Amino acid sequence: MAKRGNGEGSIYKRKDGKWMGSLTIGRDSSGKIIRKTIYGKTRQEVLIKMDTIKHDIKTSNYVEPDKITVEEWLLYWLKSYKKNKLKPRTYDSYESLSNINIIPYIGQIKLQKLKTKDIQDTYNKRYEEGLSASTISKINIVLKSALKKAITENYIVKNPADFVELPNIEKKDIKAFTLEEQNIFEKVAKDYSLFPAFIVNLDTGLRKSEILALTWNDIDFDKGEISVNKNLVVVKDRDREKGIKTLIQQNNGKTKNSVRIIPLTKRCINILKQLKVKQQSLSNIVFCSKVGTHVSPRNYSRAFQKVLKKANIDMCNVHTMRHTFATRLFEAGAAAKQYHNYLVIQVYHLH
Repeated sequence: MAKRGNGEGSIYKRKDGKWMGSLTIGRDSSGKIIRKTIYGKTRQEVLIKMDTIKHDIKTSNYVEPDKITVEEWLLYWLKSYKKNKLKPRTYDSYESLSNINIIPYIGQIKLQKLKTKDIQDTYNKRYEEGLSASTISKINIVLKSALKKAITENYIVKNPADFVELPNIEKKDIKAFTLEEQNIFEKVAKDYSLFPAFIVNLDTGLRKSEILALTWNDIDFDKGEISVNKNLVVVKDRDREKGIKTLIQQNNGKTKNSVRIIPLTKRCINILKQLKVKQQSLSNIVFCSKVGTHVSPRNYSRAFQKVLKKANIDMCNVHTMRHTFATRLFEAGAAAKQYHNYLVIQVYHLH
């Protein structure tokens, strides 16, 4: 039997000829000493392993070996740390990015074996397959956050996602209707049930989710204002086995400045008054379906696309109405100064 100095651990030769070392690596929460056993074919091999562990402990780089995989940690992290913290839609996004773009590629790798190269190769492969730089950036946000928590839980020492190189995100051209296109769009849209919503969208620059969440108590006809204080989102109904999508109304906006008061144009006030009379208390939802329920964001977008096609306007998304609102304000020049505070808030929220 060979024994090392005090506090340096002990090394023994077993009856089967193999060598075994025992080393104190710390204490648990109750103060009890925690010892680590190391095995090797030779005394020198065990000694090297023990010296490596002692060095890692001294430099705060030691983590207890664990077999947990990237997939196992990611799913645990989502359920234990993010489910009750994130908004439902954000959680759905994190879960989807994990299940589709992370787990199938690096999920089987042991968490402690994950290298920056593994992540970089995955991002490069997905980018070459056509995945956008923007989506890859979102994937890295999720993975980086999960690995950061793994560090605090003492599973890993460094975050391999910190050192990847992400593809450059190309700025997309911002589409806004010309004045002629807007006039044509509004003329054609009159034949559609969502015409009032489109006009309010064009005249306020609200987000689609904000437009669809408006209720009549948000409208102050006397002051000619809208109170923007909630949005409509589509999330999974986790009480159902297949996670069917459902609509929910969130009472807080995208940012702390999302809750705001927006002035209405005269035509918006007139259109909304006519709509309220037409609805006859069918629903408290301003832009509701025929049965008084929320119009889904997808159906709103589909209706917008139908108007574009009939109006022979180049295809674009609903966000175009938001950009068009800002464009008309800027074109108004000096006249827009009276809406200075309103303009600053709205244009700030365009992106």
